[in-house]
Amino acid sequence: MSNRLEEIPVESWPELRDLYRQNWPEHVFAFGTISNYLNWKQSQHRDSLEVQIVSLNGTWRENGTFLLFDHFEIYFYSFETTTGYSSLMEALLLVDWGKYREVSMDFVEKHLNALDKAISIKGLPVVNDELTNFYHIRKEDASTVEVDLPHGYSLSRLSIDHLDYVYRLWPLKDSISKTSGYNLLKRLILLNESVGLFDENGKLQSWCLRDQTGAFSDLQTCEEHLRKGFARIVIREFVRRLASMGDDSYAFVLQSNYNSCRLFESIGFRKITHLHWVVIRNK
Repeated sequence: MSNRLEEIPVESWPELRDLYRQNWPEHVFAFGTISNYLNWKQSQHRDSLEVQIVSLNGTWRENGTFLLFDHFEIYFYSFETTTGYSSLMEALLLVDWGKYREVSMDFVEKHLNALDKAISIKGLPVVNDELTNFYHIRKEDASTVEVDLPHGYSLSRLSIDHLDYVYRLWPLKDSISKTSGYNLLKRLILLNESVGLFDENGKLQSWCLRDQTGAFSDLQTCEEHLRKGFARIVIREFVRRLASMGDDSYAFVLQSNYNSCRLFESIGFRKITHLHWVVIRNK
């Protein structure tokens, strides 16, 4: 029988998610990704979501292998270690790569060889490949974090009114097309939790979003307010809020961004692995 990609119905997503609770937080990337998309499917914006999760020959219960397709983004994971994640590589080879103009993928380091083999066999053009540290802090440790606000400042969730401003200062906007990047930030602001630090005039000065995997992302501070500790305030508030909701916190930080790495480590985050961000763009 030839290999095929078989869709995992939405009704089975909770079962898929719960596969990754074992050996916590080893599989937190997969758990957070499925959990976040499940929340989106249950939100008021569910009708606008075109998300599909598939497995190789329907074997996801045995090997924890899945591919998640979301417009130009693909997420994947597997805990099938005995065969070197062969089920993941076979699944990646079945993707119809030619139908995409651009594909963005975030994945944990242990799956790099599987993707590299698929890229080599398919001759896929990689235009971006960046390495990040994957940081994690347990809710039990985050619940005791304290936040000291400067006088006149406040903390609140971002709204769609902040989208243009956030995109204009987004450091990754040159790594991905404008349409893809702008729409990505729009959806994160609309659907996920976020924390912004506002001055006494209500102007946004520092912020952090939560991406499709549930991780902290796009931590940014206005240039005129750098080195004032604003990012630290935002992250401390974020971990405190998520801990009060019963959630751990995790973040992907570019390995080359030494200041941000030191910031997360000083708050109590621990690096558990590396994550790769790869972009493929067809001519």
